[in-house]
Amino acid sequence: YGYTSVFNQVFEERFNPAIVHISVDASGSMSGSKWHNAQRATVAIAKAASMVGNLDVVISYRSTEEIGNQMTPAIFIAYDSRKDKIVTICCPGVTPEGLCFEAIQKEIVDGSGDMDSYFINFSDGEPYFENKDITYYGQGAAKHTKQQVDNMRLRGIKVLSYFIAGNYMYDSSKDNFKLMYGKDA
Repeated sequence: YGYTSVFNQVFEERFNPAIVHISVDASGSMSGSKWHNAQRATVAIAKAASMVGNLDVVISYRSTEEIGNQMTPAIFIAYDSRKDKIVTICCPGVTPEGLCFEAIQKEIVDGSGDMDSYFINFSDGEPYFENKDITYYGQGAAKHTKQQVDNMRLRGIKVLSYFIAGNYMYDSSKDNFKLMYGKDA
C-alpha cells in the first residue's frame, strides 16, 4: 500500500544499570522443600538476569559457622554475576538475620540516579543466634533487623522479603517478619 516505513521502525528501551542482592536464610529449618524452593527462585532470578543487559545479581547465604569452638554469625557470598558461576551451598546453622545484614552492608551496592539496587530476602523464621558472648532473639533481634533493613532503604536500596512458612510457624513469627521488613514483606 506504499507504507513501507512501517517495517523499518526500531524501538529501543534503556534502563539504569541495576544490581540485585539476594540473601537466603541458610538455617537448618530451611532444609527440605523450603530450601529447594528458595534455591529454585534464586537460581531462576540469577539465570533471567544473565540474559538481560545491565543487570547483575549477587547471592548470599546467612547462617552460622564454628570458629575456634564458638558459633559465629556468617555470610557466604555464593555467586556474583560480575565474576562467578552459580554454585551450591547447604544450610547448616541458625538464623542470625540482622547480624548478617549489618555485616553485609558494605557488599550491597547503593542505589542512585545512575544505579538501581535491590535486596531480595528469603527466610522462614525470626532472627536467632546464641553463643557464650551473644544472645540474639525476640523483639530485640527483630528491632535490630528492622534497623538494618531501614539502613538499606536509606541508601536507596529497594527491599523485598519473602516469608517461607512451615508447619511450626506461629502468628508471632509473621508479625515479627512484618515488623522487620514492613510493607515490602
